[in-house]
Amino acid sequence: MIQLSICLPTRNRQKYCIETIRALAQSEVTNFEVIVGDNSDDASVLSGFFSDDFQDPRFRLIGPEDRVLPMVDNWERLVGETKGRWLCVIGDDDYIDPKLVLLLKYYERIYPKAESISWARMNFSWPDNRTDPGLSVIPVAHDTYLAVKSIVQDQLYRWSQGNKRPSVGFGIYHGAVRKSLMERIKRKYGGRYFEHPVVDYESSCKIIREAKMLVHCQRPFSVLGACAASNSAGTKSRKTMAERIKAFKAEAEGKVDMDDPVFPFPISDPGASICASIASTTSWFCRTYGIDLTGFPENFARAAMDELSGTVIEEDFMLKKAYFERGFDAWEGGKWRDCFQPAPFWGNRSTNEMCGVLKNYLYVREDVTPSQTPAEFYRFAEATIMPIEHVTSGARTFSR
Repeated sequence: MIQLSICLPTRNRQKYCIETIRALAQSEVTNFEVIVGDNSDDASVLSGFFSDDFQDPRFRLIGPEDRVLPMVDNWERLVGETKGRWLCVIGDDDYIDPKLVLLLKYYERIYPKAESISWARMNFSWPDNRTDPGLSVIPVAHDTYLAVKSIVQDQLYRWSQGNKRPSVGFGIYHGAVRKSLMERIKRKYGGRYFEHPVVDYESSCKIIREAKMLVHCQRPFSVLGACAASNSAGTKSRKTMAERIKAFKAEAEGKVDMDDPVFPFPISDPGASICASIASTTSWFCRTYGIDLTGFPENFARAAMDELSGTVIEEDFMLKKAYFERGFDAWEGGKWRDCFQPAPFWGNRSTNEMCGVLKNYLYVREDVTPSQTPAEFYRFAEATIMPIEHVTSGARTFSR
């Protein structure tokens, strides 16, 4: 029986995708599958790799269709192909440890009602995306927590933390979801697993609403990679970001319009940010499905101020500030405008010079480790975190 299906959607980033496939294939775990959804303009690169250089029955390639699919539709077709009891989606420049299947079996035994599993993640910038080396963060704790659904929903639906991104890890992206839950979601939400172009956060909205039990493990099992062609890398350049948003909107034509007149923070505006695109997604979901949004406007104002506080280029700061001001002026007749009172521009306060441990995290400068890929970084980090075999045995200490 296949315990875990890993969906790997990709578009025009074949070299990173191939690195990720090779890394996953090194695992000795047998009861997982990887479904690669190629949505690239040139199908020959991955098809040639699978036919000539790579033979592994755990992997399947789903090639491009006769037109470019919106990201949401590429995810949709992959989930429909899965055979595993648990499902996960990662990016083509990411990594996930297939030994996750051990944790899923363990949680199935002790938490039989669990339907969504989250874990701590690591972040890794590929060498081609290190203009200024930052700090890679390795979570070193390993305890398990049962999440309170009402608190998690408040964090995502109403942005109760007031951070630029809600820290909600439950979802199919870098999280594990029971296949049976995804089928229930499809039946309930118009015959689709996914509807919104910002598919990862829309999926989280549905999963934390419908899952019977949410379980979180502090130990990391995956790495969020950021290559030079990634959307996160694109945020470093307004020109690049504008080009990618234009392409994203063109590919998503006919889907939910993210230039939402009800939530007037359009992603096509030059000052738009990832913060606003996530908020537009959660706002759409809650309005569409009748979820109480009390507190959301005030909390989003706090999130917008948090977004500005981390902006290190003054021109970008002013552009974003004007964008948020226009949005708050237009939103419900300016009702929430007074909630948005950002601090003046402070400049770059980053201190990416220090390595070490703070609370439950190990901070390592990106240019210190020899890692060239997310998988290599994960293996480097394994020396500092609890082995999965000990996590699933209930052990609290280990030695090497």
